[in-house]
Amino acid sequence: MFVSTLSRAGGLALLAALSGCTLLVQGTSQSVSFTSEPAGATVTVAGQTGVTPVTLDLPKDDHQISFRLDGYEEARYELRRGVSNWFIGSCIMGVIAATVDLATGAYKEFETTDVRVTLQALPDTVQTLPVSIISQPPGADILIGGNSYGVTPKDLRLPWQPKEREKALSLRLQGYAPKPVALLRTEKQITVALEALPVPVTVKFSSKPPSADLRIDGRPQGKTPIPVDLVWKTGDKPRLAEWSLEGYKPEKREITRDTKDLTVDLQEIVEEIVLLLKIEPAGAKVVVDGVALADGQKQVQLAWSISKTKHTVVLSQPGYKSKTVEVKRTEAAGPLEVRLTPALPGNQ
Repeated sequence: MFVSTLSRAGGLALLAALSGCTLLVQGTSQSVSFTSEPAGATVTVAGQTGVTPVTLDLPKDDHQISFRLDGYEEARYELRRGVSNWFIGSCIMGVIAATVDLATGAYKEFETTDVRVTLQALPDTVQTLPVSIISQPPGADILIGGNSYGVTPKDLRLPWQPKEREKALSLRLQGYAPKPVALLRTEKQITVALEALPVPVTVKFSSKPPSADLRIDGRPQGKTPIPVDLVWKTGDKPRLAEWSLEGYKPEKREITRDTKDLTVDLQEIVEEIVLLLKIEPAGAKVVVDGVALADGQKQVQLAWSISKTKHTVVLSQPGYKSKTVEVKRTEAAGPLEVRLTPALPGNQ
């Protein structure tokens, strides 16, 4: 195995020595790319032609290159050669390798393999130049000089008069403000951000029960039910709607541009107050709102709200006249003091 590896390595070294290091690695020709601004020019070199952009395989010699395009001055470029770094390797390998590279011309390489030229327009010549028009969001109608050129994104080739430096470009998309832009002759791509138009939305706000005060982002709007006209822009954050009504818990909801109808059920504020009972005689039966209290109970917890403004207390005791007392909210702090009257025989 080791002997085989050494044999292969020796063979390669011998091949390089006999063939020429540069010839073996690079050969006697080289690929060169040609680009022109604008593109589409005919390039002629070493008996070959192509249309830019193009890549051609050229022998390693000095070359005179021409670029031609209708409406533009002919451009010339001199492509020169230099000594390849690989030729140093050939010299190190020995006289035979260096001689082979020199004889075949392989020792040379081009100073550049990327040739770029900018063509100059002829006087009084209309130029046709490429430009890419992009909008955010896409799909906008492209108007240039009042003429339609399709919708974005779009690659165009536009004619330019000799002294024309810019064109009036306008982009239009439903739901967005028309966007006028100056399109410069030198621009190859233009990206335009469109601004969304404000969207008016009428929202119907209601509450159960009605007549609640409505605020949106802290600003009073009136009493429910009420329609409110809101204006939304793209990117607007949700807004805060608030309902308030005396005797009810306040309610809050977030609204967006998609909100069209919003109703809330308001919940009553309930307050519970303990009412002390001082009843004579002691041991009398006490019934509050139809519910009997435990014997000997000396207090009762009553709930008060906007809809519950009174409680009915019925007291009874054998040998005494029964008595019904209506407790109002203003009397909730108590205590409730009641003295039953003895009943006449047969009239309890």
